[in-house]
This record gives sequence, C-alpha cells and structure tokens, in this order.
Amino acid sequence: MKLFEERMVVPRRMLWVEDAAPDSNVVRGAQGSAFIGTAVSTRRIIFFAVIALIGLLSMFGRTFYLQMMQGDEWRVIAERNRMRAQPIIPERGIIFDRAMVPLVANVPNFRLTIRAQDLPRAPREREAHIREIGKTIAVPSDKIEQVLTAFQKYHYASVVVKDPISYDEAVSVYLKSAAFPSVTIERSAKRQYIAGIPGSHTDLTDGFSHLLGYLGRISPDELDAHGASALYFPTDLIGKTGIELLFETYLRGTPGVRDAEVDARGAERRTVSVSVPEPGSSLVLTIDEQIQRELESALRMALGIAGQRRGVAIALDPRNGAVRGMVSLPAYDNNAFANSISSAEYTALLTDSNQPLLNRAVSGQFPSGSTIKPFYAAAALQEGVVTPDTTFLSTGGVTLGTRFFADWKAGGHGVTNVTKAIAESVNTFFYRIGFGFDDRPGLGPTRMKTYLEYFGFGRSTGSGFLGESFGFVPSPEWKQETRGEQWFPGDTFNMSIGQGDILVTPLQLTVALSSIVNGGTLWKPQIIDHFLNQDGTERVVLPQIAAKIPVDERWLAVVRDGMRQTVLAGSARSLQTVGVAVAGKTGTAQWSSTKNPHAWFMSYAPAEDPEIVTVFLVEEGREGSSVAVPAARQFYQWWGKYRKQK
Repeated sequence: MKLFEERMVVPRRMLWVEDAAPDSNVVRGAQGSAFIGTAVSTRRIIFFAVIALIGLLSMFGRTFYLQMMQGDEWRVIAERNRMRAQPIIPERGIIFDRAMVPLVANVPNFRLTIRAQDLPRAPREREAHIREIGKTIAVPSDKIEQVLTAFQKYHYASVVVKDPISYDEAVSVYLKSAAFPSVTIERSAKRQYIAGIPGSHTDLTDGFSHLLGYLGRISPDELDAHGASALYFPTDLIGKTGIELLFETYLRGTPGVRDAEVDARGAERRTVSVSVPEPGSSLVLTIDEQIQRELESALRMALGIAGQRRGVAIALDPRNGAVRGMVSLPAYDNNAFANSISSAEYTALLTDSNQPLLNRAVSGQFPSGSTIKPFYAAAALQEGVVTPDTTFLSTGGVTLGTRFFADWKAGGHGVTNVTKAIAESVNTFFYRIGFGFDDRPGLGPTRMKTYLEYFGFGRSTGSGFLGESFGFVPSPEWKQETRGEQWFPGDTFNMSIGQGDILVTPLQLTVALSSIVNGGTLWKPQIIDHFLNQDGTERVVLPQIAAKIPVDERWLAVVRDGMRQTVLAGSARSLQTVGVAVAGKTGTAQWSSTKNPHAWFMSYAPAEDPEIVTVFLVEEGREGSSVAVPAARQFYQWWGKYRKQK
C-alpha cells in the first residue's frame, strides 16, 4: 500500500520514514534512514528567483541614486542636522548729508528668532510648543505660524518672530531656554531716522522719508532673489524704498557666519568656526540737510495757503546736476517702519487718499501748464519760427474756426515779443509759435515733441529711483493709435501752452530747467557725492551728462532773459526783494473741470551766475503766482543769507 497518492506534494519539508516498502517512493540516506522527496516545480523556483533579483536590483538602484545622484543634497541635510550656521549681521553704513550731518543711526537691540527645524515633529507637540513661546513673548501663536509658513523652504534657518524684544521678555525666554531649543535671542540693530539721532533737529523730519526710504524685513521673494549670493538670511533687514533700496549693496556690507555643532536636541555643543562680517560703506549725499528742511518749511507754508496737503519741492545745482533737496508731501515716519509698523498703521497709509507713500517728486505725473513755455520758446528760436524781435498783438485770445483760445488776461497783453511772452505767460504768443501765423508754419506737434524730448521730457532722468515715471509727450500718431482719433488744430493749441495730454514729473522739470540755466547741458540728477569705505578710503561719484541740448546758447540766453523779466515785471514780482537776483516761470495747470488747477513755480538764482534751481508744486493750489511763488519767496529769503555763510 502506498503512503500517499502520487499527485500529493509535501510542501517545504521532508517526512522521515524508518520502515518503508522497497517499492515505495522513498530515498534512503547514508545511515539507512529515508525521506520522501518533494515535488517543487522549476517555474516556481525561477519566479521566486526573479522576485529576489528584482528586489536586489531595486535596493542597489535606490542606494546608487541616493548616494551618487542625491548624495550632495543628503550630505547637506545631514550637515545641517549636525551644524548650525548663525549669521553675524554686519553694521550697516551710515547716510550723511553733504556736510557730514548723519541722517540715520544704527541702534543696538535684541530680537527673538525660531528655527523650524528644531521644533517638535508631532503636530500637537509643535502647536503646544509654539503656543507657549507666544505666551512668553506676547505674540499670537498664529502670527508665529504665519512667519514659519512664509519661510518654510528655509526651515533650517532662523526666522524673526519679534523685533525688538524687551529685557523682561528676554529674561523669561532665557529661564525657559531648556524647554525652547528652537528659540534664540540674537543681537541686532534697528535703523533710526533723523528725529532719533542725538543732537539732530526733531521738526519737519517727514520731508526726508521718501528720499531716505526705509528698511524692512526681507520677504520670501526677496530672499529667493538674493539667495544665490549667500549674503542674505530670513532674519535680515533690507532696503525697501529710497536710498536704502537704491544703494542696498553698498550699505549692507558682507555678513559673517558662526558655525556651531549641536546635539540631537538642537542644543549647541561647541563653536566650530567664525567668519568676521565686513561693515557696509557709508554714503555722503549731495543733499544739504538745511536746504532740505527749508524747502519743506516753504512747501508746508504754501500748502497752508492753498488749504491742500499734496506738493513737491526740489532744489538742484545746475552746474553738475547735484540734488540739494527733494521733498514730497504728505510723507510718513520712517521710524514707524524701523520699529515694525503695525498692520493697522500700514493699512492706513495705503488707503489714505493723499497717498503719503508716493514719492511725487519722481513718480508723480502732472500737466506742466505754462512752465513748458520757455522750452517751446527755445525751440522756436532755434528753428527760426521767431526771432527775438518777432512780436504779436495779444488782444485776449485767438479764434480758430468756431473755437476761441483765450489768454489768461482779459483784453490781452498788447504787443508781445518772446521775452515778454515768457515773463507774462502770454498764451497768444505760444499759440502762434505752436500752430503758425501769417501763413507761416509754427513748430507743430512733431517738432514740439522732438524738442521736449531733447530737454528730457517723456523719458527717465536717470536718477535711479525705483518707480520713477517718464511723464508723457503726445503726438498725432499716438492719438490715432490709442484713441482712433485724428489730431486737430485745437490739440496743437493746447499742447503749445502745456495743456492737453502733456505730463511731466517735478524732477524732469527741474533737470530740464537746469539745462536752460547752464547753457545746454542736461545732467543726470546726482544723489551721491561719494562713498566712505570702512578702510577710510573714499570713492567719489562723478557727475554724468545725459545729453547736450541742440539749442544755441544765444537763444537760451534770450529765454533766461524772459525768465528774469518774470521777476522784474511779470507774474513773480514779489521775489524782487529777497536779497538775491531770482529768475523763474509760473505755471497754472488745468487738469479737471471740477477741481482746482495745480500751482507751479520754477526758478533759479543768482540770475547772473546760477547756483541753484528750484521747483515748487502745490497740487490743486490754483494759481502758481499766488501759491507757489510765496513758497519760493520764503526759501530764497533764507537761501540768500545761507549762501553768504557758506
């Protein structure tokens, strides 16, 4: 009898048999014992072998990929777990005015940072940990989470959750340091602007805000942009606007790094290496702090006369393009940003209808009004449209078809040549040189546009300020392309007196006037006089010429004579008694049928050998002669005395 059916397979084991029949399916061992053989198919053996081989190959491939393809990345991660790189922030450079008066200061303080990598991994533990930190430093835990989330790709680096931190808070954190391995109290410095500098004036400080700008906490996008340089960290402050932004590279310096070895809990064990930071360079501006303050004072006075809040005042040296002062109002307190401005305060600035964050001097665009007339006069003289002896009779305006284009003075100005036209801002004269007269062609819109562009309108001044506007000079081609309308004679009439679609920035107007004053050189406005390096060396910034105006000096002299007549016999006669010879041009720029026109006055002094050019603008200030000219009068009364002291 057989022990099993022949088809039965004994799975994975041997059955030992001592007494088996000779004809049974038994294999005997060397000692006489026997076992029954198992029947395992070759296909199954191959199948399991293939599975094992695939597993080995997968393990080998994964190992190869991790070590060879991603080895560097994992080594960095492992090194970050073992090492901590603590940035050592360099001292930021100081900003001085041209007389070495400091306009900013670095004030030491402490801040609290958190490293996400050292937080508990378990969600509940992490949440409790952050909540406890927030209670200790009086910062909501959700705000801490927001900061950590914003910089989550930099989880290995520290991020700032409170700056500055008070002494009492610092002590509380220190006492709980064993429970807060993710927290560090770091030495830092905040920027302080003018009012906080010992010995400085404390009034009218807002006038410097747009010029200097401010520092702010670096954003994730800014960190991504600068990250490749390895010079910025999530804890950094960075220039956001003004000079702080424009010269960030020079002011910042080069940070140092302290590398420390830590244990599994993130606690430091020893300092491995330290690289010393290099302080930033200081800047000496072309700005004169006293001129800046007087410009602001005069502008505030003019705003008071007009009952307005928005205006600009600029002063520039026509001999080299150096900016001596630049004020935009309303402004803001830089120190509010330096002290971590609250969301409510920032929202109030953003939603203010007067736009205090806008630097009107470089970003504001306004119709020029009659301040554009001297540039047309120079173009007409250069092109031979008129001569210094050409006269027109002003009787109150010009009729074109069914339309009447008026002079500002009822009854007109009488017989008028180019100098009188500038001095009294005679519209009739400029209608004629723009449109034509006695069958003679005027400049026309194309040549008017060309010459305005020669003087720098419709393009950047080269100041470098972020957000600088280019203004706008219209043309027949532009009107057809954008509005689908042809250019009418009335458009030429409006353009010839600075109305219509012409837009200029106050800085453009200042630079353009300087080119008339200095004989035809269009300078790039210069803000920096020189850099002061930490080793005591200086790097002087040379003035740069943007262009040469293609107008003969004799014609520019005629225009200057007309601007001098503005003070001697025209719309700015109140400037005759300020103690220095002034020349200038008023402007009243209409821009709305329901709101007051803007009030302009541009001028220079001394008239015979100019050292300074100024521009005052009061938005919705009505007439330039009644609002902007008084501001210039106050300024020049002070400047005449100040100039003698220098």
